[in-house]
Amino acid sequence: MLLNSVFAFGQSGLELKGFVGFSSTILGPKQEFIGGSSGEMKNLKEFGLILSQEIGPNIRLNSGVTYSYSAVQFTPPPCPNCGVNDLFAHNPDFKMLSIPVFAEYALGDFFYAAAGPILDFQLSEGNNITDQSGLGYLVGFGGKVKTEKFSFSLFPNYKRHSVIPFENNGSGKDILREFGVQLGIGYRF
Repeated sequence: MLLNSVFAFGQSGLELKGFVGFSSTILGPKQEFIGGSSGEMKNLKEFGLILSQEIGPNIRLNSGVTYSYSAVQFTPPPCPNCGVNDLFAHNPDFKMLSIPVFAEYALGDFFYAAAGPILDFQLSEGNNITDQSGLGYLVGFGGKVKTEKFSFSLFPNYKRHSVIPFENNGSGKDILREFGVQLGIGYRF
């Protein structure tokens, strides 16, 4: 009987949310190089699942998995009359798997602020940009409407990837920054 009540209490406040997201991105080196190559990423899309647990009256802890993809446009360094474009192999398909762990703080009945780290694993190779695998972060301010069992959310956010990269790439590493919005539907158990 005691175990049953502990299990029932442990499940209260649990929510599973599926979402899709769209982001505009800034992709650039930490330090500008004159005459260097450049990469550009547009219309990054993401989808994922987030498991959320209420841990206080106004606080929720969230974690899950996110899959992001986009096309990378690469411009090699300028080199007139040397055929440098033929020297660079380029994969335009960018793919990344992320594991966010963030807290939400409720600001009334509808709004919330959220922040926390993201663990990123870049799945694509040959994009001619620095590998974005590493530890990053997200911050955002969103809104959520709740019914008895469902919730509908809109979450504008900012993400910065590879703040602490898995590999040290020096001062010329590319940094992926996102300004995006996620639309989600959750189910409360």
